[in-house]
Amino acid sequence: MWVKADRMHPLIPRHTERSRKLYSSRGAVEREFGRLKHEWSLLPLRVRGIERVRLHADLTILAKLGCALSKARSISKAP
Repeated sequence: MWVKADRMHPLIPRHTERSRKLYSSRGAVEREFGRLKHEWSLLPLRVRGIERVRLHADLTILAKLGCALSKARSISKAP
């Protein structure tokens, strides 16, 4: 009998090691989404349409990666 995956019947059974690893990494994902929304201005979107929202999010993440790269370079060049 085929049971469609839903909240009560997940594809990865609960209380398994694989489920624990996935659940523990979920917190890191939620923290990063929170940072993007609050620190990188993804919460108050002032654009409409999925294409413009996607462009805004892509440019925001590109700026975040650029800042991280700049910080990593400055640390590696320090004596």
